[in-house]
Amino acid sequence: MSTYIGVTTHRIIYKAAAFAAGKTVTAYIWNPSLTKSALQTFTEVSDGLYYLDYAFAVLGAHFGVFYENAVAMASGAFRIVDKTGYSLSDAGVDAVWDRNSSLSISFENLLNRLYQAVANNKMTVNESSGAVALRSIGDGADIATGSVVSSSGTTTRAELSWA
Repeated sequence: MSTYIGVTTHRIIYKAAAFAAGKTVTAYIWNPSLTKSALQTFTEVSDGLYYLDYAFAVLGAHFGVFYENAVAMASGAFRIVDKTGYSLSDAGVDAVWDRNSSLSISFENLLNRLYQAVANNKMTVNESSGAVALRSIGDGADIATGSVVSSSGTTTRAELSWA
């Protein structure tokens, strides 16, 4: 289910079957009280991708049925939420950005380092000292450091410190 913030106009994207271009793509959208919209017509972008700027009028769960050349092809669901009280678990990047002041590094640095850690996923461990280093893409620098301790067959890594 796609989530959109606010009662306003949001863009709905539709991919035609087999990315077919030149289709007439339409849809009906039902609001939470199950009131059906007028027939909506999408605009083709290119390569079988279409969009519709639809004015959602109320909060809650909406759903739609999508047609290609008057043949029902797909359905979709949309959740319209109010930004007030939007929780971190729901808000994604907006909520993280709003809480940027609680981070010890800039939001941009955090995203860059997370990307490097996920994309590169290289960690070096010095077995004699227990020193740990999370390495940047291309192995050019430490982006976080820490240590590991082995005790009774269990190795525990301490929390990393961002470099």
